[in-house]
Amino acid sequence: MKTFLLLLAIAVSAVHAQDEVALSSAFGAGEGVNGEVFAVAIQSDGKIIIGGRFSAVNGIVRSNLARLNTDGTLDRTFAELQGVNGQVSAVAVQPSGGIIVGGTFTQAGQTEALNLARYTSSGEVDGTFGGDGDPGANGSVYALAVQPDGKIVVGGNFSEVFGQPRRSIALLNADGTPDSPIAAENALSGAVRAAAAGSDASFVAGGQFTFPNQNARNVLRVPAR
Repeated sequence: MKTFLLLLAIAVSAVHAQDEVALSSAFGAGEGVNGEVFAVAIQSDGKIIIGGRFSAVNGIVRSNLARLNTDGTLDRTFAELQGVNGQVSAVAVQPSGGIIVGGTFTQAGQTEALNLARYTSSGEVDGTFGGDGDPGANGSVYALAVQPDGKIVVGGNFSEVFGQPRRSIALLNADGTPDSPIAAENALSGAVRAAAAGSDASFVAGGQFTFPNQNARNVLRVPAR
């Protein structure tokens, strides 16, 4: 009889635990996200980074950036007081675990960060990202992609990234410092809104833009460099 009661108690406890996950999961019966989600990236461990325009996940305060566990519950260890003060439009994860965030904002956590920032895997703002140049990009960032070597493709509507002239598209080294320009200064006219990296370190960008003396528009492929 005692064995039966013990097994019954364990079973009830397990069901209760499952119900708690369902109720607190962004994928289940929980409250979910109280605003729009514009960007999603999955880490190598299966955890999910979400960015957008929101102030809470499952009723818990988060400023436009959050990480979910694989079951959809909020990872409370990530960016608890380190969100951004504006919209997140793009997120990407580096092979090293660094989390790149782009959008329209001026601050990440307590750090000045213009539209572009990096977080560590533990959810802290990485103040070394981009080196000693001016912080971030001087216009909105709409697209991010990470190459196999950790370099970062940044697309948006800007003319400078970390103090270096880059019109709407830039390639950054893995530490965030600007790599050599993809195109001549002011060659691209318009905004880049999508980017994808190939396995060979090439990448493709899309948006609404043109190049001088070139008929093709709105899509660009850059071969491996």
